Parts: sequence; C-alpha cells; structure tokens
Amino acid sequence: MKAILLALMLGLVVLTVPAAAQTNTAIVPGQSIGGIRIGGNVNDAVNELGTLVDRTDTRGGKHTVYDWPLRPHLVIAEKDTNRVVLILVAFTDVYRTDKGITGGSERGAVESAYGRDFTTDEDDASITLIYDSLGISFEVGKIRSMSGRVMAIIVYAPGTWKQVTEGL
Repeated sequence: MKAILLALMLGLVVLTVPAAAQTNTAIVPGQSIGGIRIGGNVNDAVNELGTLVDRTDTRGGKHTVYDWPLRPHLVIAEKDTNRVVLILVAFTDVYRTDKGITGGSERGAVESAYGRDFTTDEDDASITLIYDSLGISFEVGKIRSMSGRVMAIIVYAPGTWKQVTEGL
C-alpha cells in the first residue's frame, strides 16, 4: 500500500512540476509582467487572468482600467484600440524583475538595482519611484509592515508614465 501511495505522489509531483515551471513570473521593464505584454491586446490579458474582472473607464475617458479582484493584477488599456499601456502587480512576491526586485523588497534594494535617477509621486500611504526612461515604477509603502517596502511594481512603455497616468 505504501508503495502505491508513493508512486501516486511521485506521479502527481511529476505532473505538477511542468505546469508550475510554465508559469511566467518575469517582470521586464518597458515590456511585460508574466504573459501580459505592453502593446498587446487587453483581451489576451483577460484570457490569461480570467473573466472575473472589473472594468472602469478613466476620468479622462481615454483608457479602461481592468482589475481582477482575485488576482494581484491591474491592467490599463487604450479604450479605442484595446492596446495594453500599463500593467501593475501589487502585494505579491511571486513576480520578479530582471534585477531580482519583488513585492516586499526594500527601497534600498530598488535604488541599488536601478539607481537613483527617478522621479517620485507621493501620497499619505506610499511613494512611487518612477524610472520613466526604463518603463518601470515601484510603489513603496509608508505605513505599517510595508513601510519602506515595495507594494506594487508597474510596467509601461518607456517615457509614457505621464501620458498614461494623467486623468486616472
């Protein structure tokens, strides 16, 4: 009986390893988070992340925000073309940048990895380090356990931060 259980457990491990290995958790500045690409069609993101999604048009009316309530993702797409212009992952350490930064990384690690050539946007709860020329930003918490730590990582086409985020 133990041999049968062991064989079944080994079989399950062998079957689940390829599925887990196929999960794309890479963050590439200016290009993608996981399987979602800047410039790609937002319908591909919906297919990847699931149809349980909230859609809201921005105040400026140019973009639509897609938010998955059971996932750490938020995607912004142009309303008229459905082209993805911004991808955000928040409150997760599953996704990792090419320089090893994840949710929960300390601000100092971000600055060591990406340098100090950034602008900021700040509110009561967080400060966003904007590396516009690279197409990546890091929202760093200012309160509680996330103080000084990355809460969200945002990817967009280099040089487009202001045009994408104005009117949100």
